[in-house]
Amino acid sequence: MADEATVCAAAFFRSVGKDVTTSDEFVMTVSLELKWMSPSDAKLLLRFLLESGILNRKGDFVRTSSDLSALDVPLAYRPSQQFLETVRSGKAPAKPTEPKKEADPDMFHVLMDVALKNGMQTKDFVPACSKIQKRLSIDIAAAALIVLRDNGIDIGPYVAEVYTNVSSA
Repeated sequence: MADEATVCAAAFFRSVGKDVTTSDEFVMTVSLELKWMSPSDAKLLLRFLLESGILNRKGDFVRTSSDLSALDVPLAYRPSQQFLETVRSGKAPAKPTEPKKEADPDMFHVLMDVALKNGMQTKDFVPACSKIQKRLSIDIAAAALIVLRDNGIDIGPYVAEVYTNVSSA
């Protein structure tokens, strides 16, 4: 029987019906569609699965390291609380390949957490950001800054990092 991390990855890819996804799509699907955990925990789960070697990242895309289609996944799978605590602890098994560079945190998810802490609902924040992103053809993190600013939230601590991430892309 496979470990829970492998079952979790298989359950995710079966639910989306494809074998490749982006990091943002992974986080949004795990947190908002499947409702397994918060966006912050979903980012930790993605990092855990990457560090465990269950998933691989190539450019902007994430896919499984091996074929998980033959794996038995329970109907209506949901990660156990014990597994979530393991993910939160960050103690993923060491990946046997080359050492990884530490990735910058995805600013959109950081800003989403700021919105939540300031009383904004995810169901309001995400569509507002998407609308501004499409209308202005800008990065989603820049759109998130605009939404936060328009709702009276101080964006000063985040502007420089968003600018750095957008200008380096």
